[in-house]
Amino acid sequence: MPTTVAYVRISSDKTGAGLGVERQAADCRELATRLGLGEVEILKDNDLSAYSGKPRPDYEELKKGLREGRWTTLLIWHVDRLCRSVRDLEDMVDLINGKVAVHTVRGGEIDLTSAEGRLQARMLGTLARYESEHRSDRVRRKMDANAEAGIAHGWQPDGTLEPAEAEIVAELTRRVVTGESIRALAADLRKREVPSSRGAVWQPGSVKSIVLRARNAGLREHRGQVVGAGTWPAIVDRDTWETACAVLTDPARRTSPGNAPTRLLSGLMTCGVCEAPVRAGGAKGGVPVYRCSTGGHVKRRVALVDSLVESFILDLLDREGVHPQPADVPDLRGEIAAVETRLANLEDDRADGNYTPAGYRRNFDRLTARLDDLVRRDALARVPEPTDDVTPASWPDLVLERKRAVVARKLQVRLLPAGGNPHFNAELIEITPRS
Repeated sequence: MPTTVAYVRISSDKTGAGLGVERQAADCRELATRLGLGEVEILKDNDLSAYSGKPRPDYEELKKGLREGRWTTLLIWHVDRLCRSVRDLEDMVDLINGKVAVHTVRGGEIDLTSAEGRLQARMLGTLARYESEHRSDRVRRKMDANAEAGIAHGWQPDGTLEPAEAEIVAELTRRVVTGESIRALAADLRKREVPSSRGAVWQPGSVKSIVLRARNAGLREHRGQVVGAGTWPAIVDRDTWETACAVLTDPARRTSPGNAPTRLLSGLMTCGVCEAPVRAGGAKGGVPVYRCSTGGHVKRRVALVDSLVESFILDLLDREGVHPQPADVPDLRGEIAAVETRLANLEDDRADGNYTPAGYRRNFDRLTARLDDLVRRDALARVPEPTDDVTPASWPDLVLERKRAVVARKLQVRLLPAGGNPHFNAELIEITPRS
């Protein structure tokens, strides 16, 4: 095992290529060669700030190894790559405790066994801490100024967006509104090998965060609140964006649905004996089957059942079409306007000194919570039915999730026992249209 360890870190890696830490590692290896130290074990934390307080896995591994006495020499590019707070530095001094020599690429050897060396390290650590805090203040002030000026953080400097990226954002928003899950959308993007803006693998969380961005609708957002219109073109209209946000933040939305169904009717049918759900599971002779989820009362081949039910639903679409009447939902725009007026009056009353700070905050929180609820309910009322615009011609191109939603809305399916008959009997699949 190497007796020399090098710890390298970079706070921000915007490209994800890890070039910064690799350059530090190369410099540390060159330093080890000059010092005649031989092989070097490299520990690296890429795209992780020491100032942020987020866990640094390899930094924790470094502390563990120093505690166990695994190395006699520690190489770092600069003191601020190791510690950006006096507290971290003091922890490191205790671990090294004269047993490990410390060398830096920029700064030479640091003798942590002497008072002078520790003073030097503390001064460098204090300066690094100041630089981090000062940079954070500058970034925060810049963000505030951008928000006031209507400049979108993350957009191109000229206020435009890459057309291909804009198309993906619009597509994801539209598909969320029509009821597709963010997990299915992430899987579809991975399958299509659609690149993300930072080159990372698409995950449900990244899809959700992209769709929720107010700037997609041409709106300025600052510290979690929409503060006005931006100066850039919108990718989607505001109504569509608000509807997508309402869908994704709906408290009734299932956020941990377990394994996604991979068969058209899994969980949508019931057993004709015990009324338990019938799910896809296992195979008979290598052929996938649906089976009763409790007592195994019924069992049918997936392909045959799916084919029969799809034929039924396509015939229904051909004969009747599936265009449900608009739901009878209350018009909440008047209530929304009334609450917005009350909020404006509250601001005027505060300016006139009619509220204590505590009283203002209490009323502000109550009214904003009411407004958020009304806006969410109003947006959810605009969510289309899963059956809207579904035709026999469009059916083959629908994703499985949408097909399942149409079946669930329009049909009730029960599997009746076959009584030992090995032959497929369509009459033992009871299909009833829902009113």
